[in-house]
Amino acid sequence: MAVLTAALLLAVATGCKGFFVNQPNSVAVSPSTLTVAQGGTGTLTATATYSSGTKDVTKSASWASSSPCATVNAGLVTGVGAASGVTITASVAGVNGTATVTVTGSQGLVITPANQTFTLSTTPSVQFTATQNGTTDVTNSATWTSGNSSIATFSSTNPGLATFSSTGTTTITASLVSGTSCASGSTNVTVQ
Repeated sequence: MAVLTAALLLAVATGCKGFFVNQPNSVAVSPSTLTVAQGGTGTLTATATYSSGTKDVTKSASWASSSPCATVNAGLVTGVGAASGVTITASVAGVNGTATVTVTGSQGLVITPANQTFTLSTTPSVQFTATQNGTTDVTNSATWTSGNSSIATFSSTNPGLATFSSTGTTTITASLVSGTSCASGSTNVTVQ
C-alpha cells in the first residue's frame, strides 16, 4: 500500500508527464531537408531530447509521409515520384519532429498561380491549376491539400479551388497517384 501511495504522489508531483510514458521534450529529424532521386533512397535520423540527455530513436520512432511520392520506413526515405515539399514526420510518445523532402524526376507537377500573396478581403478564393510535363492539365485528377487548413481549404466538388479563411502562409500541394506512378508539386501562398 505504501508503494502505491508513493507512486501516486510521484505522479501528481510530476504532473503525470513522463511518469507512465517516457515522453521526450523534443524530437529532431536530421538533415532537416533531404533530396532524393525518383527510385532512389536517402536516410533521415531522429534524435529525442529527454531531461536526462539525447537518444537516437530512428528505429523506434513512428514515421509518416505527407505524400505517397515519398515513403519512409525507419528513417529510410524512398523517392516514388517527383515531388517537392513532402513532410516526413518522426513521432515518439506524441512528440513530433519533421524534415522536408524533395524527390527529383521528370514527372513533377507545376502549380499556378505560384508563390503569390492574396488579400483576404478582396480575394476570398482562388482557382489553382496543376500541369504535368509542362502541358498536360491534371487539375481535376489531382488531390489538393493545404499545409494549414485554418488558412486555406479545398473544395470537394471543384478541384483546385482554395477558399481562404484567415491570414498567414501555407503550402498548397497537388498530388497525382496512378498505380505505381506518382507526381506532386507545391507552392507557398501568403494571405494577408
